[in-house]
Amino acid sequence: MSERSDDALRAHVRECDECRGAAVPIDALADVLGTNIVEVDAPRLSQLAVARVVPELHARAQQVFWRRVARALGIGLVPLPLLLAADLWALSRLYALAAAWMPFSLAADFVLTYAISLLALFGSAYAVIPLLLAHPVREPDVQPAG
Repeated sequence: MSERSDDALRAHVRECDECRGAAVPIDALADVLGTNIVEVDAPRLSQLAVARVVPELHARAQQVFWRRVARALGIGLVPLPLLLAADLWALSRLYALAAAWMPFSLAADFVLTYAISLLALFGSAYAVIPLLLAHPVREPDVQPAG
């Protein structure tokens, strides 16, 4: 024990009537308390702490990921009605122009093919949002203890 703790123990025994009357072996207690050293296995404690924290961190990461996906999809879906209206208007103008130069069936095929390609383009653009949000999993940097 340090000098300060030893002095505090001796001061308590001098002041406390019960301890003074019991004849507390101060020197023996000080020796026992001074020699008992707790061995701390820091790597083992670190492994236990990480093992306990990993499920919580994984759950939190999943919550944050889905919140980001919802926010990105929400932001991405806001202009979608405007884009669809503009494309519908452009497709009707394209059909009117194509019908003036081509037979009805060929103009309809041309416009429908263009509409399907736009639909595939929109679908792929919105399908890639979660992939762009996902971060690659990085391995933690291992630093030696001590």
